[in-house]
Amino acid sequence: MIFPYKEITPQIRRPIIPITIKSDTRFILYHGLIDSGADHCIFSLEIAKELGIKFSKENKLTFIGAGKEEIEGFWGEIDIRIDRITYTARVIFAEISDFGHGILGQSGFFDHFDVKLSYQEQIIEIEPVKLTN
Repeated sequence: MIFPYKEITPQIRRPIIPITIKSDTRFILYHGLIDSGADHCIFSLEIAKELGIKFSKENKLTFIGAGKEEIEGFWGEIDIRIDRITYTARVIFAEISDFGHGILGQSGFFDHFDVKLSYQEQIIEIEPVKLTN
């Protein structure tokens, strides 16, 4: 699969791709920023609300964000669809700024795909990996 970088401003382009995220009852067409520095996939709590996902205290966690501040969030399980590939991922929902995209990190994205980012060509190449048990 090949995707173009997304233009944020004329000077800024980022590796953001279209995704569909789905709960048991609802789905949302969304975007994800490919972030190799993120340990997990992270989405806004607002997205969880739109998907009808409920959280319990057992799913609560605290993690350190990019700005070194502690962020509270909740573990959740969703289906992520990229092009024609759909898979289930354990992700974090947290009070993060919603820039119109989530974060696609190591667990939940990079563990499912080989990714090549070419800033010079302004393309993102994504190939599914064969998972072994």
